[in-house]
Amino acid sequence: MARTSFIAMMIFAYLNLITIPSYYAQPYLFPRPFLNPIFSGYRVFYDDANHHQPQPKIGNKNQKKNPKNTQKLVEGFYKNTCPNAEQIVANQVAEIVKTNPGAIAALIRLQFHDCFVGGCDASILLDSVASGDRVEKMSLANGQLLKGADLIDDIKSKLEEECPGIVSCADTLAFAAAESMTLGGLPPQPKLGGRKDGLSSLATNVEGNLPFPNWSMDQMLDLFKKKGFNAEDMVVLNGAHSVGSAHCNVFSNRLFDFRNTGASDPTLGLGVVDELKKICRDPRTVEARENPSVSFDETPTVLDNLLFKNIVEKKRALLATDQAMADDKRTAMFVRRLAEDPNLFPMKFGEVMSRMSSLGVLTGNQGEVRTTCRSTIL
Repeated sequence: MARTSFIAMMIFAYLNLITIPSYYAQPYLFPRPFLNPIFSGYRVFYDDANHHQPQPKIGNKNQKKNPKNTQKLVEGFYKNTCPNAEQIVANQVAEIVKTNPGAIAALIRLQFHDCFVGGCDASILLDSVASGDRVEKMSLANGQLLKGADLIDDIKSKLEEECPGIVSCADTLAFAAAESMTLGGLPPQPKLGGRKDGLSSLATNVEGNLPFPNWSMDQMLDLFKKKGFNAEDMVVLNGAHSVGSAHCNVFSNRLFDFRNTGASDPTLGLGVVDELKKICRDPRTVEARENPSVSFDETPTVLDNLLFKNIVEKKRALLATDQAMADDKRTAMFVRRLAEDPNLFPMKFGEVMSRMSSLGVLTGNQGEVRTTCRSTIL
């Protein structure tokens, strides 16, 4: 049982354990969190008229398109049917972040988990499906520590008050993630709309589509390549760890007993090991039950290049996969460039996230537009 619990905790690490920094005193405090008895042991495009608008601005032309798509994502998609949609989302995200700064990381992470498993169709938000199978959020890679679904509920309810049945949950999530990036310090992100909501969500589809914190660089690169991203894109997307935090129990084996050696991970800087040992208790001890979360870098609510600077200059990366990017010849040059140029990461991250938000989308007559993001209509 102990080994099972440890493995489960490790799975949560990669873009999975982005939480509110501990010094905000609310590390897991989101209203109405998703609770599932299975994990109780762990503490831890609706407006078809817009399709005919003249010469709409579309997403990245180099992005591989879903061959089933009948229309493309466009800016101003709800201009005629729900003119205030984007502003409503922006206002709601801003209000949420005032009291929950970690929502910036949670919403970005939530979209990653949605898009990398079957495309950006809001399937991550479903509590159940007609077949009765376990849904994506019940998988070990998501589970109780996946935050943000309740925040989308709140945003969606405001949209339903203004424009019932118009704005999809998939677009709501994409707009919220884009606004989170803006609040995190990036230039305003384009709000590409037109996604429909998927009808399927299976926990079994998650395995192999979300990375593990102990993966090799070969596994990491292979996964991102399958999703249409090259080595540089992968490094940039890993920059999502510029915001949020990871629980000590996810990485503390690197401090106390790396690969059962009884020593620390040699890829960690010695000063970093000393720093983190003052915060995290040995996972083999009872005291580890009280372990907190640790910010990925010193600016946990700002999307900046500090994560990369720390990796290069201090060898400080909480997750082994992050540090491995600086040590692998296929990715090291990109880590160094991002560390050296403070303007490069904000520019690159917005661009790659925009492409990611177009993965495998349903449009036109596909899917549905849910009025409640947790359950299907059809």
